[in-house]
Amino acid sequence: MYIRCTMFKSLDRYILKELTIPFLIGIFILTFLILIQQLLRLMELVIGKGVDLVSVGQIFLTLLPSFFLLSIPMAVMLASVVTFDRLSSDNEIIALKSLGVGFYRLVRPVLLFSFLASLLTLSMGMLAQPLGKGSFKSLAVKILKKRINVGLEEGRFNETFSKMMIYVESMPTFSEMEGVFIIDRRNPEMPVMIVAKRGTLTTDQENEVFGFHLHEGNLHRRGKDERDYQRMTFERYDLRVDLSSFVDRKEVLAKSPSFREIKKQIAASQGKDLQSLQLLSVFYKHFALSFAALVFGIIGVPLGIISGRLTRVGGFTVGIAIIGLYYLLTTFGDYLISIRLAPPIIGASFPHFFLVPFCLYLLTITANESFPKFLQFSNKRP
Repeated sequence: MYIRCTMFKSLDRYILKELTIPFLIGIFILTFLILIQQLLRLMELVIGKGVDLVSVGQIFLTLLPSFFLLSIPMAVMLASVVTFDRLSSDNEIIALKSLGVGFYRLVRPVLLFSFLASLLTLSMGMLAQPLGKGSFKSLAVKILKKRINVGLEEGRFNETFSKMMIYVESMPTFSEMEGVFIIDRRNPEMPVMIVAKRGTLTTDQENEVFGFHLHEGNLHRRGKDERDYQRMTFERYDLRVDLSSFVDRKEVLAKSPSFREIKKQIAASQGKDLQSLQLLSVFYKHFALSFAALVFGIIGVPLGIISGRLTRVGGFTVGIAIIGLYYLLTTFGDYLISIRLAPPIIGASFPHFFLVPFCLYLLTITANESFPKFLQFSNKRP
């Protein structure tokens, strides 16, 4: 009895050890793949906007929790499939069965590993991501104070700054502008439109003020009376903007509403406030992704075991297909929420109505040493 108990403990440690390495590798690879697009944007900040590398590194760190929220569930399935594919290929599964170790006994350490990954995913969603989001917005404001040109994109109408719309045709350097078009609505009773051939950005960090030093242009201003209209041609014109009001606005936006506040907003709008519905869906998705990490890890066990019998497709390929289908169903759940056909908790959990039965099906088939019917075309055994 003691020997059997010791063997099972050693088996648990062995499988957990086998799961850990591919899990860590999977997180690294998957997070990198998700980050590629963002890395290109971060490099553009350094090369095109002149932002220092320290600030870009801080942005990178604040974005990581959001990407871990996606990569951890996928990495759990990857680790589970790879581990049991190797155990099956080396005939270790057969050896364990000859010693009386059943299929569901092999699932137990995977269940523990997946549960820990599930808790990690939930912590990323409920704790790390909100903190990272708030830090990101605060960091964005600090960068804007140093490099105001970060808030401007060439050839686009930029509304980064409150009550102002700015269009710049091109920026030869970090501070020089060509083809400037500005609409200033800070005084709603007397809106201003400015068109200039060129200009220069100036920043006063101590006083939290930035300005546009414009050349060769026209200023159009409407008075309080609709019939009152002013037009001015200038060779040089300075437009100053107080950045402190913009900073306060961003700090308010950084405070996300709580669960109770969102529920109150939905109740007050009688379920018609789409933005509040989407915020509530995001809250429920943190739990949905956490549960997905648990289920993905369990699904990986039968997929890894049967992968040795697949010729045209492998268990890893099927796993990738399942992950893709999961996120496709997640998008469909978001669509159901947007057209108000499903409440947020159902829309966020929509993929699990398919994932859980599929998981139970694979477990039952593999425990009975059968083969999934939907993969019979690739079964290399008769």
